Parts: sequence; structure tokens; C-alpha cells
Amino acid sequence: MPGLNERAAVAIDWLTERVLAALADEEAVDPIALTLLLRRYCSTDRADLAAALGPALARAVERKPSPPESATSQPDHDAYWLTLLVEASAVSDDARLRDTAAALIAHLRQCWGRSQSVEPAALAIGACLMASDLFNPQELVPDAVDELERIVGAGYRPGAGLAHETSQPNGARGSLGDHVRAASALLTAYERTGRLPYAMLAEELMQFVRRTLRDEQDGAFYEHPGSNTKPFALNCEAARALCRLAALHRTPEYAQAAVLAPDADYAGDAARVLTAIEPSYRDHGAKAAIYAVALGEWLGLR
Repeated sequence: MPGLNERAAVAIDWLTERVLAALADEEAVDPIALTLLLRRYCSTDRADLAAALGPALARAVERKPSPPESATSQPDHDAYWLTLLVEASAVSDDARLRDTAAALIAHLRQCWGRSQSVEPAALAIGACLMASDLFNPQELVPDAVDELERIVGAGYRPGAGLAHETSQPNGARGSLGDHVRAASALLTAYERTGRLPYAMLAEELMQFVRRTLRDEQDGAFYEHPGSNTKPFALNCEAARALCRLAALHRTPEYAQAAVLAPDADYAGDAARVLTAIEPSYRDHGAKAAIYAVALGEWLGLR
């Protein structure tokens, strides 16, 4: 049986074709699916990917942000669109991409200082930090870091992870989504500021996830303590966060300065997660594009 790296290529190709087919049938696709096509185009220069991406990105700049009342109930909506537009702006000179991204940043920032839910807030903050290289980092980065510190600081307890709601800091501990989103945002904050505690806290949060939410049989993660559900997309996001930690551990500056988790093998952990959820990705069709994105990031570690 081929290893995950060989099977990953098959999965990425299959999911790429599913997204292309969905676009050809004029089906709505999510921003992660378009991110997959964009990354595939950048690595292959395939003309069919360019032909599909052009109209899809044109529609993306015309879409309206989520209504304010749903900004905290759809954590994967505007933040993922922003991340897509930022990646597309790096390879396109279409000013509309940057203009729409700037508008999304302003929209996402409207909830800062008011949001009590960790997962959507951390996802939005992380997306804005990802975009900061293109949009006034002198203002955006400090503001985003302040909001991230507010969200994480309110519910974090050493060794006990995050609370699900900042308004209940001593209440039920957070879910897989809370910890993965917060860890990912903290890693981006470290990349933008160089402040070591952000990366170390991200590692601690993922260690908490490994201790409390991992199925020891297959390595995938449950949605929350006591749950029997292993959410597909969130496990993909967990694998992506683990890949980022693995890459960070290979950075000499970080390895020398940080207190590293003993016996950490984040690339191996990511591989276990991706292998565990592999049998179900075809069931999700184009909506499983996030699996291909995670696989691509894992392959980047090889």
C-alpha cells in the first residue's frame, strides 16, 4: 500500500477536478476550494485552472460581506474569503482584489472588542494578520494583536486550555475549533511580530488538544471532550496548525530560543490526522478541498 505522500497526490488531483467540475456546473464553491485551485495554478501553471479561477475571483470581489448579526456565527465565511483574496493579490495585479480585501478587513474589525466567542474571533484575527503585509501593518498588526490577547487572555488557564466563551473564563473548556483557531492566529502573530511567547502559547494549546481530544487509536481529534464526533474540516485545520508547528521547530532561531515540547513530532501528528480522515474525503466532494490544502502543506514539509 503506498504511503501518504503518494496517496496525497491522488487526493489533491481528485479534489482539484471536483472543484473544477463544480465551477463548470455553476455550483457555489467555498473560498478554500478556490484557494486550492489558486495554489495548484501557482505550482503547475495549468491553463484550465487559470480559466476557471478568473471568473470565480471576479465573483468573489462582487460578493457582499456577511450581515453584522451573523459575523460571529459564520466563522469560516468572511475570514476565508479574505485569506483567498490576499493570496490572489500576490499573483494578480487586479486592484479589485486588494480593494475587496481591505473592505473585508474593515468589516471583520467591527466585532473587535465585542466578540465573546473564541473560535470566530480568533479566525477573523488570524485572517487580518495574514493580510497585514498588504494593508497598513503599522496599524493593523498592533490592533489585531491587542484583540487576540484580549480573546486568549480572558479564557486561558495554564495547562487547562481555553474557555469556549471569554465571558465565562472559568466555565467549560473550549472545543477543537477554539484551540486550533487560536493556535493558528497566535502562530501568525508570531510571524508578524517575532514575539516568542505567541508561538510557545500556540504550541501549548495544540499540546492541550493532543492530550484531551485525540483518539489514541487513529490520531484524529474529537470536537470537544466527551464527544464521539471527529469533524472533518476541523481535523484538516488541526493538521494545518500541526504542520506550521513542525515547520517552526525546524527553524534554528526558534529551536534555540523556545522551550520545546518534549518528543514533539508535529509532522507525524499531522500525518496521522490526515490518514485517519482520508477514507471520507470523497464523500464530501468539492467541499473537501480543505483536505487537499492540508495535504499540500504537509507535503511541503517533506
